[in-house]
Amino acid sequence: MKTCNDTTAEGFVGVVRLAWTVLLMLTQDRNSARDSVINASSRAVTDIWSCLDIICRLNAFKFLRERVMQAAAYQNDDDDIVYMYTGYAHKLMMCFLSHPTSRDKIKEIKEKAMNALSPYSLPRDHREDPNISGEQIGQPTNQPFVSLLELVGEIYQKEPELVNGNEELWTFVVYAGEDHTNTQTLVAFLGLLSTLASSDVGAAKVYELLQGKIYRSVGWNTLFDCLSIYEEKFKKSLQSSTSMLPDFPEGDAQALVAYLAVLQKVVENGNPSERRKWFPDIEPLFKLLSYENVPPYLKGALRNSITAFVKVSPQLKDAVWSYLEQYDLPVVTAPPGQHVATQVYDMRFELNEVEARRESYPSTISFLNLVNALIAEERNISDKGRRFMGIFKFVYEDVFGPFPQRAYADPREKWELALACLEHFHMVLRMYDIKDDDIYAAFNTSGPSTSNASVEKQLPVLELVKDFMCGKVAFRNIMNIILMGVDTLINERTTQTYGILLEKAVHLSLEIFILVMERDLVLADVFRPLYQPLEIILSQNHRQIISFLEFVRYDYLPQIQQCSIKIMGILSSRIVGLVQLLLKEDVAKSVIEDYAACLEFRFDDFQVIENTKDDVGVLILQLLIDNIYRPAPNITHLLLRFDVNGPIERTVLKPKSHYSCLKIILDNLEKVTKPDINALLHEFSFQLMYELCLDPLTCGPVMDLLSTTKYQFFSKHVGTIGVSPLPKRNNNQALRISMLHERAWLLKIQALALHVSDISSSVYREACLAILNDTFGHCAENMKNASMFQSPGTPICTSSGLMNRNKLVRR
Repeated sequence: MKTCNDTTAEGFVGVVRLAWTVLLMLTQDRNSARDSVINASSRAVTDIWSCLDIICRLNAFKFLRERVMQAAAYQNDDDDIVYMYTGYAHKLMMCFLSHPTSRDKIKEIKEKAMNALSPYSLPRDHREDPNISGEQIGQPTNQPFVSLLELVGEIYQKEPELVNGNEELWTFVVYAGEDHTNTQTLVAFLGLLSTLASSDVGAAKVYELLQGKIYRSVGWNTLFDCLSIYEEKFKKSLQSSTSMLPDFPEGDAQALVAYLAVLQKVVENGNPSERRKWFPDIEPLFKLLSYENVPPYLKGALRNSITAFVKVSPQLKDAVWSYLEQYDLPVVTAPPGQHVATQVYDMRFELNEVEARRESYPSTISFLNLVNALIAEERNISDKGRRFMGIFKFVYEDVFGPFPQRAYADPREKWELALACLEHFHMVLRMYDIKDDDIYAAFNTSGPSTSNASVEKQLPVLELVKDFMCGKVAFRNIMNIILMGVDTLINERTTQTYGILLEKAVHLSLEIFILVMERDLVLADVFRPLYQPLEIILSQNHRQIISFLEFVRYDYLPQIQQCSIKIMGILSSRIVGLVQLLLKEDVAKSVIEDYAACLEFRFDDFQVIENTKDDVGVLILQLLIDNIYRPAPNITHLLLRFDVNGPIERTVLKPKSHYSCLKIILDNLEKVTKPDINALLHEFSFQLMYELCLDPLTCGPVMDLLSTTKYQFFSKHVGTIGVSPLPKRNNNQALRISMLHERAWLLKIQALALHVSDISSSVYREACLAILNDTFGHCAENMKNASMFQSPGTPICTSSGLMNRNKLVRR
């Protein structure tokens, strides 16, 4: 085959060659089974070996993993698409790993890797200088066996259930774990095990593999013994006259990180009743945390594995707290307005002097995740977080405050750090309430950074809300995340590997604002004018308000849309001139269309939403109902395309030509499809129409629209919705109630139409007769009243067609 100088094209050709080789092996097996021609079989084996040589020489495994499966396009694709492609990769790899010919090749490349790599070689890591290649430090970097282990791990990381019952995979794992002579292959193998432990079945299997019965040198005892040996070594060094601690060998550190990743996955995903017995003594995991010479990324791995034990049992959670206070670095908190007199090696020092210089923050990220997990499991919240005020100040002042200005070697770590801080703030707001006594007790407190009160008397939740109410550090940083905007988030979500982390950060930021808005008005009554309600802070820059509302367009994560709609509801109740603000900023049209598109997508969805509080359709309809009676022009008028630049009552509604929520609602009320899924939407839609018909400003335009021949106040639904069987009480009580409410609002609309319609108008007269006919049928007694509406012989337009009044009376 002609060689190609383009490495990307050559890589894809290598992947195709891998698939073609697997096909050749399967074909050769079938031919061998039915054909005894030895020469043909021998020639096929030669061709297969030739392809395998090229695949391993060019390391197609590495390209498939790094350039395809780890690419942003693959990682951020739709879950169903990723599942399909991962399934194909699983089948390809199982055929490859199980065939005798490829097994011989795997044995060959494993032996080559063991011989080529030095026992003291170090696996590459993003913290190393990227300008130094493996060849420059004397180590080969393109070992196909290592890449094969990493590729297999990557496949099953996405779909861990494919591990269940996969005996061919476990046979390969047992072979791959034997006789490691260097760190690189050991780290790759342990990385594979951590991936395979991502399900309860896989976790149990990996736990048994490392019990010491299968491998001589790879096991749990190796991990815990190594931790104890180094702790004893460092302790003796401190007790001796040597002032400097010995360096931690990089190879051992990387191997321990890999071991700890396996431990973390096994504990996280193990069966709850079984995992309690697996690791009775976790104290060795804490003993290296306080030493300065332990690399931050190893501390990060230690804390990540410790975090997995927090949810195992309440007893283990208490043990983690106890060991953490005994062994881990402290968080030294100086009195407000003062500095620590002497330098202490604590979390602040490690963050600002060690990790900041390396531009990598694994230790701080793991510390925050660990304390977040511990605080989240606390059941005694009577002190409202006072005992965690030191941790809060560390997160607020040292981590989150300067996080936008820090340098990051890996952009993923920037958002991991931000997420850990945001989760801490979100947890503080969610767990603790603010009572009147707390507010008055803190009346003389001026803020997190200038308070004269002692740290022990401050409340984290109160300090955080006050920060938002005066636009300080936390407010600015979180607002800057939101100000990135929906278009930037969509672009980053689809093109960057950290896109999902950024998405989570935006979601948490929106939820934090909602939680603050639930508390700020109470504080504002006491703390004015120093602290203002949040809408006043946001109104200082209109772009801030617009950024919140535009996230209704983000359809990758419905929770972000829900938050945007909730914030719209809060702001519409607080800002009287919100519609004028949107018109002035020239975003009103896009907001109208975004809400319409969101509502349309929800009506078309086939998925049943269990929790109606999370239903974006219900949230939008509730928003429209809540705003009907607010001063005009309001958000309901805007989103339904009333004339917000003129008198609302003179609007001529044109849902056919104007794309808006009104068009979507009317289209769906006309069809009333999928009642089992959209019953609640139909109920709120009929309620909205009724409320619009009652409101003095909107009744004229809406009644004129609903009286037309196309709708006739939905009279045709009396014979469908009104008589359709209801679900049984014991089967679906919520659906039954919703359908009853739906009928009630429909009948209310028609009763109101009969009561207030101007029968001098032929359109209204026909609509009212249609209601009577569809409701009471052809009962002569009831149709006598038709003489009040029109003269004999005039045709009557109903949902069943044209009828003659004289004919109706005769019936």
